[in-house]
Amino acid sequence: MKSKISSMRVLKVALLSATVMGGLPALAMAQEAAATQNDTVDTVVVTGFKKSYADAVRTKKNAVEITDGISSDGLGRFPDLNVGEALQRIPGVQINREAEGRDATINLRGMPGEYARNTLNGQSFAGPALLRDNQGSPLGAFNSDIFSAFVIQKSPMANTVSGGLSGNVDLQIAPALSRKDGGFMKASYEYNTLGSLGAPAATIGYNKHLTDDLAVFGTLAYKKENFRRDTIRLNSYDYLTSAMTGLTPTQFNATYGQYYSATACPTSATSYCRSLGQALGLTQAQAAAYTTSNTGSTSSNGVWANSQIRQYTRMNVGEVWSGTAGVEWRPNDDTKIGLIGFKTDRNLPDTVQYFLINTVLPSSTAGAGTVITPTGTPVKTNDGRYLYQSYTFANMNALSSTRLYSQRQKSDGLLGTFDWKNEDWRVAAALTLSSGYNASVETEVDVANYTRAGGNGVTGSLTTGLDDIGNFIYTTSPNPQNSITTGQTWTWGGTSDPTSFYNNGAKANSTNQIQIQGTESFAENELNSAAFDVERFTQLGPIKSIQAGVRLEREKYVSTGYRVYAYGAQLQNITSSMMITSPFVDDFMGGKGGSYNRNWQVLNIREFLNAVRPVTAYQSGGLSSQGFNIQYSDSSYYDKNFTNENDINQFYIQAKYDTEIFGHGLRGNFGGRYEDTKNTITTLDRTTAPTDSIGSATAFKTEKYVNKYDYFLPSAIFVADVTDDLILRGAYYKTYVRPHPRQYSPSTKVSPTQILNTSLTSGSVNVYDVSVQIGNNKLKPYLAESFDLSLEWYNRPNGLVSLAYFRKNITGRIASTSDPALLCPADGSTWGFGALSWDGTYCTATALSSTTKQVHVNASGAYNLDKPTTVEGVEFNIQQNLDFLPGFWKNFGGSFNYAYTTSKSPAIAPFPGISKHNVNVIGYYETPKFGVRMVYNYRSAYDLNANGTYSGGSRSVKPRGQLDMSASYNVNDQLTVSLDAYNLTDAVRFEYENDYQVSRWVDYDGRTFTLTARATF
Repeated sequence: MKSKISSMRVLKVALLSATVMGGLPALAMAQEAAATQNDTVDTVVVTGFKKSYADAVRTKKNAVEITDGISSDGLGRFPDLNVGEALQRIPGVQINREAEGRDATINLRGMPGEYARNTLNGQSFAGPALLRDNQGSPLGAFNSDIFSAFVIQKSPMANTVSGGLSGNVDLQIAPALSRKDGGFMKASYEYNTLGSLGAPAATIGYNKHLTDDLAVFGTLAYKKENFRRDTIRLNSYDYLTSAMTGLTPTQFNATYGQYYSATACPTSATSYCRSLGQALGLTQAQAAAYTTSNTGSTSSNGVWANSQIRQYTRMNVGEVWSGTAGVEWRPNDDTKIGLIGFKTDRNLPDTVQYFLINTVLPSSTAGAGTVITPTGTPVKTNDGRYLYQSYTFANMNALSSTRLYSQRQKSDGLLGTFDWKNEDWRVAAALTLSSGYNASVETEVDVANYTRAGGNGVTGSLTTGLDDIGNFIYTTSPNPQNSITTGQTWTWGGTSDPTSFYNNGAKANSTNQIQIQGTESFAENELNSAAFDVERFTQLGPIKSIQAGVRLEREKYVSTGYRVYAYGAQLQNITSSMMITSPFVDDFMGGKGGSYNRNWQVLNIREFLNAVRPVTAYQSGGLSSQGFNIQYSDSSYYDKNFTNENDINQFYIQAKYDTEIFGHGLRGNFGGRYEDTKNTITTLDRTTAPTDSIGSATAFKTEKYVNKYDYFLPSAIFVADVTDDLILRGAYYKTYVRPHPRQYSPSTKVSPTQILNTSLTSGSVNVYDVSVQIGNNKLKPYLAESFDLSLEWYNRPNGLVSLAYFRKNITGRIASTSDPALLCPADGSTWGFGALSWDGTYCTATALSSTTKQVHVNASGAYNLDKPTTVEGVEFNIQQNLDFLPGFWKNFGGSFNYAYTTSKSPAIAPFPGISKHNVNVIGYYETPKFGVRMVYNYRSAYDLNANGTYSGGSRSVKPRGQLDMSASYNVNDQLTVSLDAYNLTDAVRFEYENDYQVSRWVDYDGRTFTLTARATF
């Protein structure tokens, strides 16, 4: 189906706006030509919005490399909700709204956040440590008030910090001597319409020149976080089976057989083909007895329905403290010495996730599982499946999940700089000492009325709404769906079911279940670097200087993580009053979620957890940071407890040139950068397979792996002055990105237990599965060869029209795979399986197999792709102040930028996150007394990371547009009042699976308003 927001219509309106904006200066050219030749305008003094955009134009024009950026509006603020929202106004930058909790991660030039390198005043530093790959730096951890500007370096030079394959995001803090004396105080109040939630914020800053050559500054910012996101997740879809519908094989074929293949389906992971045998739970031979002429007459891809529904609210509660201070001294005209310190701490201890999770759990035993009865007529989707949007159900697995989801993100450091320059030499040095921290601590308590033999009494109906969440309808009974009773005796589920407690001894005899589990994940990083640069000015023909430098960088990433389970919790202390009706049922989704389920109970999670702790340690095992037992058998334990260190030596040399060709200026630089890295990974390796679902800390030993690699990275940039106002830039360069530490899984993990595969077992041959997770301790960085071209017309002071093209050829991308054709060696003895054979479909352990038994080895792992990925795009930008117009019209101005990005990648590893079209239309009206800015951002559809395949659980995001507004009023020279409004269009974020009708995930944040008063002194 087509989007209800026509992307072409949006683009036409945007391009028309750009044409009008770009054409207005031309209309005034005759008037300007008639002006006196002496009336040359050298500079235009601007403030507020105009100052912000003018500073960005000036920075872009003066830079050698291709850059874009945004600066503070002169009022001590970026008129955006967070750093990520501000950056998305820049061509080629897209904010990831799927990142929850306003983490404000971004994509640069379509590529995931990890492909960009964050720097501080051009130097590497440790931001909050990333907890997973593809995540990108959580820019929401910083209060934007401490920064002066953000610059995107899209074509880095040889002397630029490496590691930004898509570019470097430079967070800039202005040094002390460049600042004007004086201070400011700012107080604001944020109001979120969803939940009517308020949050105050305040900032104070002061700059002072103690002498003409010595200055200091300091800024301290505080912000309360108190906001909410509501979500409807249609988490999974499954094809109908006789067990799911409660029909006999004959009844099922008569009702749904027309949608299923009469013959066996191919085993391709990307095929939706489903056979009648699969739907009946029978072998192909057994299913033949039920096949009729109707079977497969309409489709072979099956008929599907939603199999898990989640209503979800996340409350972010906490605060952010950010600060920066610095001193700068100029002992003489040639020398500057500076020191800048920064610190940010985003602490969200009371963030809670509230879920209503109901799941279809069919059983081959009649009456023991969920039974659904579809209603209406199925619709055909783009991938050939047929889909029911409505059904009634009975014996649904009904669960209330409340999760304390504490988050903490920190970063701090010192940056010392030394600069000396005379007519012949320039010497610079920088020393960075920094650290970062990130913690995600989830403690989950689930109260379940679970699916069971004889039924659990839960009935209801669901209508997904297809591509319109406003038509979502969902009901369950009885009411309350979930509850707990004071004084009940709860029995632990045992070593095979360690997360559970049951209210009547064994699970089979019980009617209620409480699960206590969760994931605790921590990462710390340290980054210390020392850089020394020297430049010799010369007159060797066009060569004006030769510059060289060395940088020594040491990075250390310490990861800790584990799952927890329920043993030892004091459930005798819990009471029925701890479970209440969800406080969000009256305004859930702000009315956007149709007729959602109001039969939703949640826990007072803090009260519950305080009541059940302290817990008893299981057999001398360890306790987590929240005081629960650690589950050592879970892969999180040996995957997430490691140290990853990089010792990096970097050397570069580059020559700068400046000459003329046919009367036109030509300048730039060329050079190369050599880097060598010693990567040391210290991790856990399991020595003894677990005998139950708990495991033991003594079953591991420490292993160390060392990798070494080096690269030579050439670069060349030219800037050609086609005319005084028309500049052509071009760049060629190589760069790379090191694997994210958590992309490594250094030790191979073997699960030797042979599990019967009932879908493949037939006749006299039983088929069993064993699994292997292959270690990947030899992962290498991914490398890119990049080409950039930019044409820029500075048609007026503070005006710009530019068109840029880029192409990146990326090799060595890291992909996860379970393809047995790639992961089936001839000899599996190191895995304990002996000789292996590959028959074109399965990897079989021949030493463990016989005429009546087959053992299939299912392996998974990550590796560097040997096939390249190409990303290319075009970025158009026009920015104008209309101060050449008379009277009222001279106060207008604005900007329009458009980015078109595409990629080509191997089928096994599609490139996530790329929107073909990204548009910003910005218009403002500003006088010395007041100003108003409107910003419309549009991002077209894009795919999300689907772990190596885009079938089944893959997700894409619908096009989305959002309108924001900023207004400010200068009460007097010292006091300014402003109002900012975000998402005036009240837009939602909509995910789908291949077709809009297969809706998966709809997020709603509501509108946000911020009222601010700022005083200078």
